[in-house]
Amino acid sequence: RYQLPPAIVRYRPFHRSRFARAPLPCPRSCRPTFRNGPPCRRAPDAMIVSVHIPKTAGTSLRVGLEQALGARLLLDYGDRPLARSVEDDARRARSAAEVRADPDRLVRDYDAVHGHFLASKYLPLGERARFAVFLREPVTRTLSQYRHWRRAPNAPNPIAARIRDGEVGPADLAEMPEYRHIYADFLGGIDLARFAFVGLAEQYDTSLALFRAVFGIDLPVLHENAGSGRAEADDIGPDEMARVKAAQADNALMYDRGRRRFEALCTAFL
Repeated sequence: RYQLPPAIVRYRPFHRSRFARAPLPCPRSCRPTFRNGPPCRRAPDAMIVSVHIPKTAGTSLRVGLEQALGARLLLDYGDRPLARSVEDDARRARSAAEVRADPDRLVRDYDAVHGHFLASKYLPLGERARFAVFLREPVTRTLSQYRHWRRAPNAPNPIAARIRDGEVGPADLAEMPEYRHIYADFLGGIDLARFAFVGLAEQYDTSLALFRAVFGIDLPVLHENAGSGRAEADDIGPDEMARVKAAQADNALMYDRGRRRFEALCTAFL
């Protein structure tokens, strides 16, 4: 029997009675249209690979996918992509090996995978992988993550504890190597042109319409785990803000590429 790696969690089935207006999931036969749902654009042997970069509306997307796909959604949140310890590297290697071992079964059993992982982990799916990602203006994303950890009393990340203790400020977080290139790292070296969907957190409603048009899945408009970008910026001094912006220059370039990809997809599908 196929065993999921410890880092991958199969979500419990979605009970449709709780969401009477939710669309039906796309059937595996992938007919051109299906009852009570949008036109289906997914091939029967394709799988959505949805990369959740922290603080880019990924939690809202996860909840929507849970409602729409139920047990056919695979959640993969165990990799800790930015952690650099030997143990973390070994865990990611084991999890990636599980994907390589039987990609056919993953595609057969699931319509989508969503979580914190490097996109390259699912390259063994080949052309069946339909990559998806949300991006967010990187300064706002960094400040949102800083503020989230500052107000989260039980966050297990060691950086969160240092933020709560006052050892790490917004600019210190932005200047950490793992956060200077967070977009490139999560994309795993895959060009954004390879992504079937790129959404922008700042244009969330339009992004969901694009997601529906690309994948044939109608997701609810949710705002889970959201912070106020304006408030996050207002309590940062000008010198600190200048350091944050300078440290996020590479992410800003990647975000600009993502914005252009988003606009091209909107032109093609909406």
